[in-house]
Amino acid sequence: MKGHRLWVIAFLAFMTNGASLLGIGQGSAGSVARAIECNHNIAHNIQTAKALGLLVGNPPLKARAGFLGPFQVDCSVLGMCSVLA
Repeated sequence: MKGHRLWVIAFLAFMTNGASLLGIGQGSAGSVARAIECNHNIAHNIQTAKALGLLVGNPPLKARAGFLGPFQVDCSVLGMCSVLA
C-alpha cells in the first residue's frame, strides 16, 4: 500500500502541474491563478474609474454649518488675565 499512496500523490501533482511541464502553460494551476488575479485587478480598476468618473465636474460639497468666528475668552473667569493680555 505504500506505493499506492505515492502514485496517487504523483498523479495529483501531474494533474496540477503537468500542463506546464509539457509546455502548455495555459492549462497549469499557476496560469489559472494569474488569470483570476488579473480579472480581479481589472474589475477593481473599472470600479475605481467609474467612482472617479462620478466626481468629474462636481465640486466638493461645502459644510452647511458656518464658521462661528474668533472665540472670546473671559480672562477673569480663568484667573489668567496677565498671561492672556
